[in-house]
Amino acid sequence: MHEPLLTKTLTDLRAQILGWGVGMGLLLLLTVLLYPSISSAYGDLVNQLPEHFLAFMGAEVSLDTLEGYLNAEFFTYAPIALAVFAILAGTGSIVGEENQGTLDILLAQPVSRLRLITTKMVGLALANGMVVAILLAMFWVTVPFLDLEVRAGRIMGAFALLWPFLTAIASLSVLLSLMLSSRLFAGTVMAVILIASYILGSLANLVSRLEPLRPIYLTTYYQGSNALVSEVSSAYTAGLIGILLAASSLSVWLFLRRDIAI
Repeated sequence: MHEPLLTKTLTDLRAQILGWGVGMGLLLLLTVLLYPSISSAYGDLVNQLPEHFLAFMGAEVSLDTLEGYLNAEFFTYAPIALAVFAILAGTGSIVGEENQGTLDILLAQPVSRLRLITTKMVGLALANGMVVAILLAMFWVTVPFLDLEVRAGRIMGAFALLWPFLTAIASLSVLLSLMLSSRLFAGTVMAVILIASYILGSLANLVSRLEPLRPIYLTTYYQGSNALVSEVSSAYTAGLIGILLAASSLSVWLFLRRDIAI
């Protein structure tokens, strides 16, 4: 029964996977294709921006390389945008099934609660990985059309770190939906936490008093921008994996003790 559950999870998400993957992929493709023609003029424009504005962006706005350009023009917003998919998928994986009346039907089959919840979590991880894979494929499709030096290791690192970040967001969304018993409320809370983390993390570049609080900002744990232009923090990367594992474990524990609404 394991494989059919996984297939069902991915089938239920197939439209969202394609929509978000191809939609964001087209934005990435256009962003990359525009780089050779606008890098010079855009670089002059960026150099005229106030230093405080650039600090708030939190990105190393160096357009001398494709990596710096991608960091400023795609990876500053892509993790937040793609997190919407992770939140929708996460809040809908268990509570969404329950609200639709299909969860009790699944549990009526010869499948344990533990197998169901772990399969759902694996499906969420694979779904987020598919979205990242689509983005990565669409990026490399554009490379042959560009006469540019591409640091493949840094590019691959940025995309690779996007996968556990989105999976952690999805796992936290599952956890909140089980705790709050409302898909809408859980999704709203998760979105508020994410946006607040992004804003406060950006303000920490300007306000020194906010700097020590970086470990509580969820967006800090995505190190993709650092992979592109500087050094990845192993501590934050390990913290992200810890958040993912903790959220997944708590979700399993709560689901095993949950009274399923009929």
